[in-house]
Amino acid sequence: MQPADKWLMKTRSALTIVAILTTVFAAVPGIASAYDLGEDVSYPLVFPVDGEHHFSDTFWAGRSHGFHTGQDIMADKMTPVVAVAAGVVKYVNWTVHEDMNPDRCCSLVILHDDGWESWYIHLDNDTTGTDDGKGWGIKRDIKPGVRVAAGQHIAWVGDSGNAENTAPHLHFELHDPTGNVVNPYSSLVAAGGNDVGSGPRDPLIGGARVLQKGLSGADVRELQTALSELGYRVGPIDSKFGSLTDAAVRAFQKKVGLVVDGLVGRSTKAAIAGLERSNDDPEMLSLGSRGGAVATLQRALADNGFDPGPADGIFGPLTLSAVLGFQKYHDLWVDGLVGPRTQGALGMI
Repeated sequence: MQPADKWLMKTRSALTIVAILTTVFAAVPGIASAYDLGEDVSYPLVFPVDGEHHFSDTFWAGRSHGFHTGQDIMADKMTPVVAVAAGVVKYVNWTVHEDMNPDRCCSLVILHDDGWESWYIHLDNDTTGTDDGKGWGIKRDIKPGVRVAAGQHIAWVGDSGNAENTAPHLHFELHDPTGNVVNPYSSLVAAGGNDVGSGPRDPLIGGARVLQKGLSGADVRELQTALSELGYRVGPIDSKFGSLTDAAVRAFQKKVGLVVDGLVGRSTKAAIAGLERSNDDPEMLSLGSRGGAVATLQRALADNGFDPGPADGIFGPLTLSAVLGFQKYHDLWVDGLVGPRTQGALGMI
């Protein structure tokens, strides 16, 4: 592994750890972050892919290496990638024609004038029309220290790094000035992105925000409703995460064997979703799921006119795209989670 790669991996790991700790200790004076880890933010930007594309909210989705801290914008190889805001190139990792190592390519980071950062990953590393790892996905004049304008062409979409076995796409991340990784979903939609998941989605289970005391919103209301239905005293269902809701969360976490910290992240949300189903309900399927139930899902999607790729029992990007399209068409929660409602609509149960 090259030093530049180690820097990027260590930096991403460190930022994630810092973001999590910042969220946990947000109430402590002096270390509170401007945004919560995974918060869906409204940030003015130019859409990063200049061409045909589609995307859905994949922030915090499960991946083989952990949780997904960006948005995957699906597009053909060599579709232009542009800077979302004016700033200075902070980091570039690209490979020259003679370098055959696809893991080195291709990514870059831009430090915006306001202190935010945009990260562009899985840029092209193939010569045109091939999958040979001999090309490059970043413009030659894009180097550390170079100033770029909003909308300036900086790179091309590809499938480099650990995306070699997936459809070409841009993995896009947005970091606030404190280094917190935030969810750019709403910002991308506002920028005119071709979102395939713009229909209604479950604010709690489909949302990426880590909920905690002091927050408010539709996702908090859904949390209160779910806990109330499970028999916990949350106080008024008012969309405000107050002391009673915090106590209910902690009681729930203790009962199901989770860390009792009052933070409603992926694990607590998954536990709530699981207990909301009856014992007769099927398992919840999502990106990364494998097995016979996924193969059944894929066949059902194909029968309903939504192409999930081969019925191989692996819930990958193509299956996710088909699920999102099906959910949108049938006015279901467009969150990519295949629970009882989506399975029932598919005729699986």
